[in-house]
Amino acid sequence: MLVSSTAVEPASGEVAWVPGNDYALKDQVYRPTTHVIYENLIPGIDSGLPENNPTRWEEVRPTNRWAVFDDKVSTQTVLSSPFTMVLKPGFFNAIAFFGLDGAHITVTVKDNPGGNQIFQYDGALENSMPPDYYEHWFSPYKPQTDLILSGIEPYLNAELTITITSAGSVACGIIAIGDLKPLGKTLRGAKAAPKTFSYIDIDKFGNNKIVRRKSAKDLALTALVAIEEANSVLTTLTDLMDVPCCLIGAEGSEYSGVRGYGLVKGDLVYDEARTCTLSINLQGLI
Repeated sequence: MLVSSTAVEPASGEVAWVPGNDYALKDQVYRPTTHVIYENLIPGIDSGLPENNPTRWEEVRPTNRWAVFDDKVSTQTVLSSPFTMVLKPGFFNAIAFFGLDGAHITVTVKDNPGGNQIFQYDGALENSMPPDYYEHWFSPYKPQTDLILSGIEPYLNAELTITITSAGSVACGIIAIGDLKPLGKTLRGAKAAPKTFSYIDIDKFGNNKIVRRKSAKDLALTALVAIEEANSVLTTLTDLMDVPCCLIGAEGSEYSGVRGYGLVKGDLVYDEARTCTLSINLQGLI
């Protein structure tokens, strides 16, 4: 679906794999057919394709150009401003961005390439919202790292243009484009639980060392579902099993804590004559 991007492949430091080369241990190469960077595990010469030789080559990360399209928020596409992409994703009615790093974003949708504009969003990526004058003057700038855009009229041949700008470099971790489906009305008591994959390494002398790794966020939400919508919600939950997606507990930048990206699972309790209770959990991906 990618038509063009100002993020190029190879990016600076990315080296294409060449068959027959003598690679040293931990050398890294990328494959233009998979857009993935691999690290060498065994020094020497081997002409086997890295994607077909996991004992020799270990998958490390996507290339910078394609990082925004993988299933990991933490692997960002990073480049000097502006970052502009043109896509033809087919049918969609909503877009979710995670891992944003920039000052401003513009999103434009046309009904077909070069056609009529049917949607535009133009806004600053700023989320400070100080609660009082002290915080207004002395609290640090807080960037907006996620954005949900919905209500987009779907066209099968739509053209989507995204531009992220700032005074320096910009980045984006995930762009999720697809069909936004209602799962019910979120009730009070939504839970957001940050989690870390860091750990403490204690040596034989009792010295502590914190090994810092990446983090993510889990969600636990409860929603009220009308009985007429129960079958549709259950079908959606079934279709989403093992499929990374965006879960939105509430829209608005002040509610960014109750939305995330990852794997969802839930259950529907038929506890009333005309309503059901949906309990849904999101296992946040790194």
